[in-house]
Amino acid sequence: MTTVPAVLQDAVACQSGRRCRIVLPTRFDIHETPRFEAAARQAASRGGVVEIDAGAVRHMDQSAIDALIATRLRCLDLGGDLVLAASSVAARVILELTGRYAALNPIDPVVTVDELPMSEVAA
Repeated sequence: MTTVPAVLQDAVACQSGRRCRIVLPTRFDIHETPRFEAAARQAASRGGVVEIDAGAVRHMDQSAIDALIATRLRCLDLGGDLVLAASSVAARVILELTGRYAALNPIDPVVTVDELPMSEVAA
């Protein structure tokens, strides 16, 4: 795995040129979006999968959400994709309330009580 220049908490890493991971900061807002967009442009230009790790996010504003959606569209245009590989509860709630969670192609394994088999719920 090679690491590209740090832009968000030393958190952009690319593997074999086809998969890049961007770790978002705790406060992801209008002040962080220019650095995110620069890192995302670099990662998306490889044409692979850009993984977004929002596991530490506690605050996200509309400009940050818009940047994530724009990055997914850019990735798709360049023959790649963007996936939300991890999200904090706060990030997930914000994205769900704004109707953007599913648009970010989430792959984080969040299991609710409703999704558990009855044998595990009763235990």
